Amino acid sequence: MIDKILNYQNLPKNELAALKEMIMQSNDARLMFLYLYYVDHEYLEDISTKILKTGNFRYIHFLLRSFKIPNYHSLIDYILSHNNDVQYLFNILYDVDYLDKNYRLQIINKLITLNNDKYLLKAMYYYFIILKLDDKELFNKLQLLCQSKFNISINKDNYKDLLEALVHQEIVEPKYFSPNCYHGHNGYTPHLIVCHITHSYAQAIKRFYDETSQVSSHYIIRKDGHIKQVVSLDDSSWANGTSLNEDSDVYYKFASSSLINKIKNNANYFTFSIEYESFDGSLTKEQISSSIKVIKEIIKYLKDKYNYDFPIDREHILGHTEVNPIVRTKCPGINFPYDEIINHLKN
Repeated sequence: MIDKILNYQNLPKNELAALKEMIMQSNDARLMFLYLYYVDHEYLEDISTKILKTGNFRYIHFLLRSFKIPNYHSLIDYILSHNNDVQYLFNILYDVDYLDKNYRLQIINKLITLNNDKYLLKAMYYYFIILKLDDKELFNKLQLLCQSKFNISINKDNYKDLLEALVHQEIVEPKYFSPNCYHGHNGYTPHLIVCHITHSYAQAIKRFYDETSQVSSHYIIRKDGHIKQVVSLDDSSWANGTSLNEDSDVYYKFASSSLINKIKNNANYFTFSIEYESFDGSLTKEQISSSIKVIKEIIKYLKDKYNYDFPIDREHILGHTEVNPIVRTKCPGINFPYDEIINHLKN
């Protein structure tokens, strides 16, 4: 079924019509989303209504962030009424770029009632610092939160620095490599570098060294340019996983990179990963400088270990969204400076 969706252009008209009819009658939120994503945007309104009726929050989320839905209000209203998962609510706030200010405030106010400091502070940071929005009532709530929870007095003069400090905490780094990796590269010569973003360096370190998380990256680059290597270049990190199972949302054939989807195996084996501390892909000068250093280190490693000359271009230096476009629509963000990094490497 999934391969038919991906290869719909090669289907006879009668088979394509039958496929559409079968999917529309299936009540399967995933199949309806994938049909909409790959085949036909014309049925956006009908399919979004049907996906909403399934109550499947995963694909309601995917739907909202992948398409600008004219009548998105009914989906957000449903989420606000039926979902109390703080991470999910933050992801809606972060991923759905076209939300109006009223709905952004409603989501943040719900996070306030759910009393989760981690996601509430991230939401406040995203609202005030990244989006550069303002709201007097919300700012008053931020002041009360910081005073009651952290004994910090926040005002219009210091809120940016204090929010930076609260969201981007310091952490004692492990002095060893993370156990979250595959040993070796399963016979492959790694030939791609995949760029990612993480909102918090400290939280990424905790996650990458937590054996239950099953995730890691070769490097993390903090906003001040500090570099932490998490996984040896001799091993495969767990950041770019693809699956051979068409029921997985990281099915390898979904990859928009032809260099990924032509290899029938887990992309972790033939990629390196670099994580950057950022909300929208914007990098500091220090991060760009450190990025050049790290990528040059990888290029030298590939030449020394495999006698492989790494091509410095956008086909080989790519974003996570090109590996997993269904589940990673905003990684590493619209402001990620691919061209600047590539130009530095070439000069």
